[in-house]
Amino acid sequence: MMLYISQSVLHDIETEIANHPPERGGAILGPVGQPIITHFLLDEEAHTSGASYLPSPQLTQRVQQLELNQGLEFKGVIHSHPGGLDRPSGPDETAMLEGLNLNPHIPYFVAPIVTLQRPWGQLREHELPMAQGKISCYVASRDRNQLRVEMLPVKEVCDRDLTQMLQTLLPTAAPKRIPLLENLQQLCRTFGSSKPPEVFITEMEGKAMPAGRVILDGGLELLFLVSESYPVTPPLLMVTPEGGNTEEIKLDWSLETPPEDRLLTAVKSAIAGSGPYQKVYGPLGKSPITADADRARLAGWSGWYSGVDPKIAAAEIQQGLFARSQGILSQHISSKRVLIAGTGSVGSYFAEQLVRSGVGALTLIDPETVETANLCRTTYDFTDLGNPKVEALAKRLLHINPLLELTVQPKSLLDYEVETFDALVQQSDLIVATTDDPAAQRILNRFAYFHGKPALFVGLYKGAEGGEIIVTIPDRTPCYLCATANRHKAEADLGRVSADGDYGNNGRVMGEVAIAADIHHVTSVAVKMALSLLLPEDAEAKLKGFLNPAIDAGLNYLTLSMVPNYWFYPGVFGDTPGQYAYQSVWLTAKSREECPVCGSVHHRVDPRAIALQSVQADGIRAALNAARS
Repeated sequence: MMLYISQSVLHDIETEIANHPPERGGAILGPVGQPIITHFLLDEEAHTSGASYLPSPQLTQRVQQLELNQGLEFKGVIHSHPGGLDRPSGPDETAMLEGLNLNPHIPYFVAPIVTLQRPWGQLREHELPMAQGKISCYVASRDRNQLRVEMLPVKEVCDRDLTQMLQTLLPTAAPKRIPLLENLQQLCRTFGSSKPPEVFITEMEGKAMPAGRVILDGGLELLFLVSESYPVTPPLLMVTPEGGNTEEIKLDWSLETPPEDRLLTAVKSAIAGSGPYQKVYGPLGKSPITADADRARLAGWSGWYSGVDPKIAAAEIQQGLFARSQGILSQHISSKRVLIAGTGSVGSYFAEQLVRSGVGALTLIDPETVETANLCRTTYDFTDLGNPKVEALAKRLLHINPLLELTVQPKSLLDYEVETFDALVQQSDLIVATTDDPAAQRILNRFAYFHGKPALFVGLYKGAEGGEIIVTIPDRTPCYLCATANRHKAEADLGRVSADGDYGNNGRVMGEVAIAADIHHVTSVAVKMALSLLLPEDAEAKLKGFLNPAIDAGLNYLTLSMVPNYWFYPGVFGDTPGQYAYQSVWLTAKSREECPVCGSVHHRVDPRAIALQSVQADGIRAALNAARS
């Protein structure tokens, strides 16, 4: 290749670069597809020193404007070097590679070097003389994703000869061929279309642009807008399903794919199968799982248009979920919904184990976001930081069971309207309280018991050295309020459960230092209880009725230890051999007749008549003022 530089451009380079100290530079441009330099733009805002030159963002903007207004093509960057350094330096080669990457439509990046040393001696074919020095021309190109830098032969052309060259060369040169029609015909053959493709010229932002349209038999219209650099750069694709809205689709465009196959390969990543088409979502490279965009957003799934019904993939997934639990659990469990309030260390692990066991629907409630301190003992990871816990957990759970039905509520129980929360409880088959907020525990207790829903209240003691699981089954066990009556009395009297407790302004106990293994030990026991409670009486499963003997014996309060000689345990086990850590004792809770939740009928209170948010002082004043008036 021979590079031609106009006489006027050389004069501008002499004036603006050679007559000034190094380093100084600018951009060079010329006709599209031709090795001719007809324009030079000085980079007046460049970052320079005596030994470095860094093009400015303003130069990029000016180049783009000139390309747009005059139909020119960016060719590269010229700059000066000190002394006799007449070839690209290491930083120069890095800049060349970056220039190629930022401009994938150009096959070569021209990088002339201006040096001011004289005399030059015998000039070579890649050099041109100037009054104050010389220009040494180099060109960078891609060679299997590696940068290749070579000397570039160059010639000066006077403006009159250049005008004749442009008049002669450009009209007779083979026009830049855009095989759009062939690519569209290839699409029609692959996906099926009874209508031939169309190729036409449209206008976009005041500039004429080639365009193509394909209408697939499945009722999908594809509109492509291509630039002069196609197929090096991808087209803009607008997709319109039959009776639907138009959507822009970003194509996965790879320069490693042969040019003649790039469009078809890219479209295959956005459209699959035959019609009728719909927008579907699923894990990248997997079967479509859902057509619900909100569900896909939670899971972080990509979307594409497909003729495959997501229900087909769903049936295969559903069948495989119970392959390892046949005989222990039952497929009845896939139709059950569990409400989990609190998705921290206990709740997140609890939810994941339920989903891995086949539970088909969850309602997740938690007002907090994921923090760094959560990562050591929850199911969350670093990418979840700052996101609502319930949304981060939902994403993880959908990656375990993409068919999982989810209701995600990033809010506190105290923020619900009574009717809304009441509906969530009624929709659930089991209530799980894993929050450390005593007020929330009491709300869950009274709504679950009132609606006849079994509930589990899971908690850890100080440092997770011990833990508890309280089971409540309406009209078979006392409620949570009765089982922990002393605890709530202490809270009311002292503002804390024990001398080691500490409640903040909202009643929540401060987090304890604990290891995940101990937390999971207690939670795993609770998960097994939950699965047992979810199984119907007619289920053919070993876990059915697991809790019945304990409940029938009046044992609904399980305590567990993770350390030796814990609490009252030495007095229970005494000199029993083989004892150490990991002991458990079932306790019997007593129901109080006057309990508003589980007491005698005339003492019970409908929870829907009680506001979830405790009355504040301002509310009391407003009520008093209203009464006086």
